[in-house]
Amino acid sequence: MESLFIFLIIIVIMCLLGFLFIYFIITSKHKHKISSNKGNIKKFRCLDGHLVRSKGELIIDNYLFFLGISHLYEKVIYLRGYRVKCDWYLPEYDVYIEYWGYSGKSYLKRKKEKLRLYRNQKKKLISIENWMFYDIYSNFNKLLKKYIKIDKINCWKSTPSKKYCSKCGIKLDERY
Repeated sequence: MESLFIFLIIIVIMCLLGFLFIYFIITSKHKHKISSNKGNIKKFRCLDGHLVRSKGELIIDNYLFFLGISHLYEKVIYLRGYRVKCDWYLPEYDVYIEYWGYSGKSYLKRKKEKLRLYRNQKKKLISIENWMFYDIYSNFNKLLKKYIKIDKINCWKSTPSKKYCSKCGIKLDERY
């Protein structure tokens, strides 16, 4: 009887160790996936509360907010059956905005494919390149005027309803 009891305790301990081993394997793989996805973290908070990936996107988003243009950031659309994430969509004008802020062979290939899809679907597209940032507001206004009457837009139509910490991005309460 005593040997059976010891045998059962050994089996229970081995099962617990097995579960712990599996748990550590699963969590270590999950941590690896999270860290490998670091490049996609949104880290810049815009005036309207959107979180964007780069300073270029921050400037564009804040300018759309300043102009009072309603916009959606990273809206998923389907073009010819392909799932595409556009940088901004302006629902009142049915206009799409893409900021081509990166370079590299695979990025340029994806850019070329997205441009082809927009063109084939006859979508109104505003393309913003890095070189345009030397005078972004003038360049962006020229592109916007193709589809939008900028004179009719109310600048600062709304004010930011939430305040955020400039260092960590946490929403601040009414004391600030």
